[in-house]
Amino acid sequence: NGITVSNAIWEQMKTHVPKQSDGKPVHPIKADYLKPVVEKYRDEGKPFNMGMVFPVSTHNYELRYWLAAGGIHPGYYAPSKGDISGQLEADVLLSVTPPPQMPATMEAGTIYGYCVGEPWNQQAVFKGIGVPVITDYEIWKDNPEKVFGITKEFAEKYPNTTARLVKALIRAAYWLDENNNANRPEAVKYLSQSNYVGADYDVIANSMTGTFEYEKGDKRSVPDFNVFFRYHATYPYYSDAVWYLTQMRRWGQIAEQKSDKWYMDTAKSVYRPDIYAVAAKSLIEDGTFKASDFPDFATETGFKPPQPEFIDDITYDGTKPNAYLDQFPIGLKGDATVK
Repeated sequence: NGITVSNAIWEQMKTHVPKQSDGKPVHPIKADYLKPVVEKYRDEGKPFNMGMVFPVSTHNYELRYWLAAGGIHPGYYAPSKGDISGQLEADVLLSVTPPPQMPATMEAGTIYGYCVGEPWNQQAVFKGIGVPVITDYEIWKDNPEKVFGITKEFAEKYPNTTARLVKALIRAAYWLDENNNANRPEAVKYLSQSNYVGADYDVIANSMTGTFEYEKGDKRSVPDFNVFFRYHATYPYYSDAVWYLTQMRRWGQIAEQKSDKWYMDTAKSVYRPDIYAVAAKSLIEDGTFKASDFPDFATETGFKPPQPEFIDDITYDGTKPNAYLDQFPIGLKGDATVK
């Protein structure tokens, strides 16, 4: 994922962004540099609108995290009050736009920027209508993104089918990362077909092959922008689930304070490393994979060590969700509710 702003917003932002010796912006580009632009629009009585793909999407939480880290309030949800806009007390108004429509919606001036997956950030560069300012890798290093989810009923009714589906996904993920991403160009050929993503080959390849273009011509190496298997990316860590729950709480989608135990129990009711382990062990037994390709299932707790590599330098410990929430200057914490 990435966050893109229109050319007009970028022209206003970049006067605040530090420069390298070659004149290019210093990365990561923080929302601190967007804040004066948002304040200018507010003072002129203009709402500052941005798009994301769904209220319970990774894109929504990443965009909110980036904005809040720069002192910009992205707004609260208040479902108990009948308000699901997510715009209460907001400095920036976030709304839902389908991913393929993001560039055109921004070009029309309906939104001034957006958070979306690829290839729709790179599409803005190719069309010359916007500038991606940051990737989700720079917001949270090695963050979780896509998941394969099925109903509990399906998993229980068809355990063998479920295991085979997971095995197929593990093999596909491994192939995509194999030999230093050597198979990515072939994958891009598939994805660019009209019955799949349907975007131009070059647009998809821009991020799939280890680079990312920000301003036109400012192409930088981002080898871990897309990670499919390495770093145990396919393993369903409970701590990943807990992080998303903390963000739901932070922005009011979870209206009331929950205990740390609640976060743990909720994560464990949804994330199923036991199913993953069945699939992985089968791949090890048939010689397709080595045991060292996976976490040690005998000792793995499902919680990553504390993670310090966020845009705001706040460390996340998945075993202490409430203590984590207490660290944020913007957002709900403790027994706070939306007034």
